[in-house]
Amino acid sequence: MYFSDTAGFFHPRTIKSIKTFKKYCVFALQESGEEENASFFQDSLLYVKTETILLEEGEFFYDQIIGLSVITTDGLLVGKVEDILDTGSNDVYIVKHEGKEYLIPAIKKVVKKIDIANKQIIIQVMEGLLD
Repeated sequence: MYFSDTAGFFHPRTIKSIKTFKKYCVFALQESGEEENASFFQDSLLYVKTETILLEEGEFFYDQIIGLSVITTDGLLVGKVEDILDTGSNDVYIVKHEGKEYLIPAIKKVVKKIDIANKQIIIQVMEGLLD
């Protein structure tokens, strides 16, 4: 992983340990020294190679979801995912098509299949979802 400082320089670091707390991540770094205090990393961006992150079955990166076509189980095009809202309990896909916007909850009752290879999400339309 790399941190970029406010001047745009990259600083490689190795994670020693990592713990999650709700939607936050706390980690200790392998390297040590004066610059390793928290203030050194303030206002930094963290960069991680995606291939080093192990996703569980059915988990995706946001950039894999954004841009996918959303299609109903009946084969009707709803639109394309333009953005994702993190609500805390579940993500919500913001889907747009022909000037309309739909908020599709990313829950199993609605999202039946995410097919990255075919660039589509199949959804089961619940009452009021597309109104």
